[in-house]
Amino acid sequence: MMGVANAIREGTKAAVDFERQMVRVSQVTGTSMSNLRGLSREITSLSTSLGVASGELVDVARVLSQTGLAAADVTKAMKALALSSLAPTFKDMQNTAEGAIAIMRQFGVTADQLAGKLGSINALAGQFAVESQDLIFAIRRAGGAFQAAGGSLEELLALFTSVRATTRESAETIATGFRTIFTRIQRPKTIEFLRTVGVELHNLQGNFIGPFEAVKRLSSALKTLDSTDPRFAKIVEELGGFRQVSKVIPLIQQFATAQQALRVAQQ
Repeated sequence: MMGVANAIREGTKAAVDFERQMVRVSQVTGTSMSNLRGLSREITSLSTSLGVASGELVDVARVLSQTGLAAADVTKAMKALALSSLAPTFKDMQNTAEGAIAIMRQFGVTADQLAGKLGSINALAGQFAVESQDLIFAIRRAGGAFQAAGGSLEELLALFTSVRATTRESAETIATGFRTIFTRIQRPKTIEFLRTVGVELHNLQGNFIGPFEAVKRLSSALKTLDSTDPRFAKIVEELGGFRQVSKVIPLIQQFATAQQALRVAQQ
C-alpha cells in the first residue's frame, strides 16, 4: 500500500511538472494550451513508444520553442531528438538539442532534415574514432565560420573527424583551431601567398572555392614537399599561425580520411 501511495504521489508530481513546462512552451510560442494538444500528444506517444522521459522531452520542446520554431517544427525536431537518444553514440538529449539548434541556424537545416543530419553524426561516431558530442561541439564552435566560407555541414564533420581521429586532441582545441584556419585561409594575403606556391583557391569568378576543396588542393600540392622543407613550414604557418600547427598538418595530410568520412556522412 505504501508503494502504491508513493507511486501515485510521484506520478502526480510529474504530471504537475509536465503541465508547468507546457505552460512555459505556451508562453514562449504565444500559442494557447488548447492548440498545443498535438505537441502534448506527441510527447506522450514518444515517451511511451521510445521509453524517453516525458519531462525531458517537454524541456527540449521548450528550448526549441525559444528559437522561434513553429509548433509543428518543434514536434518534428523533438521526434528526431527523441530517436537520437536511443543511439549509443549520443551523450544526452539536452546536449544534442543544443547541437540541433546550431545545425538548423548555422546551416539552414529544416526540422524535416534534422533527423538525417543527426544520422550523419551517429554514423561517423560509429565508424571513426570520434564521439558524437565532439562533433556537436565542433558545429557549435566552428560551424558559423565554416558555413561563411562556403562549406556544408557534412564537410565540416568530415574534416573534424579526420583531425580528431588522428590527433585525439580535445574537441574544443580542434574546433577553435578550425575557426582560426578557415578565417585565415580566405584572407587576400593568404590567397596570394598560396598562389605563389602553385595553389589556387579562387574559381573563375574570383570567389573562394570553399574550405573542403581548399584543403583538397593543399593536400595534393603538399604531397611532394617533405615536412622538413622550409616551404612546408611557411605554408602551415600562413594557414594557422604558430598555435594551430598541430591542427593544420593533420588537416592537410589526412585528407583521405576526410574523404572517407564525407562519404559516410552523405550516405
